[in-house]
Amino acid sequence: LYLPLPSATFTEVPKDVTVREGDDIEMPCAFRASGSTSYSLEIQWWYLKEPARELAHELAISVPGSRSKTAPAVRSLLQTVRVQGNDISHRLRLSGVRRQDEGVYQCRVSDYSDDETQEHKAQALLRVLSRFAPPDVQAAEAVSHIQSGAAPRRHGPAARPTPPPGHGKRPPP
Repeated sequence: LYLPLPSATFTEVPKDVTVREGDDIEMPCAFRASGSTSYSLEIQWWYLKEPARELAHELAISVPGSRSKTAPAVRSLLQTVRVQGNDISHRLRLSGVRRQDEGVYQCRVSDYSDDETQEHKAQALLRVLSRFAPPDVQAAEAVSHIQSGAAPRRHGPAARPTPPPGHGKRPPP
């Protein structure tokens, strides 16, 4: 009787995240292999810069012989972690992120437990807002203050007479 082994799977994957310039972030990645504990597992964190905006023409120039119309994504290997066993996890830490750190971060797990190596991938998109984000982004954050019941108060000589009911409330963004 053949019983299938429990399948190898990610137990934690990175999630898409939007942060401001200068913030610190962590991206988790955890994987469990199937079966015995004498396995060898490896996590590689890759950064994939999408060939968007300013990159497209630079890539086209740097690869004059390429016939493809779209420039390939720039990939760079950030970290490699290898363990003996059937469980592996590693958090990618980025501190003081900058606008140019925006892109896709991919966790690739190589599972050397069988005769042939299995590769598993999970990825997430990091968006980086400038420190001085446009008003529409700040408005979304202000909503949480409005909902908590903290109405803006006006003080000092510039205070206006109380408006009639229904006025003075901010429209929802």
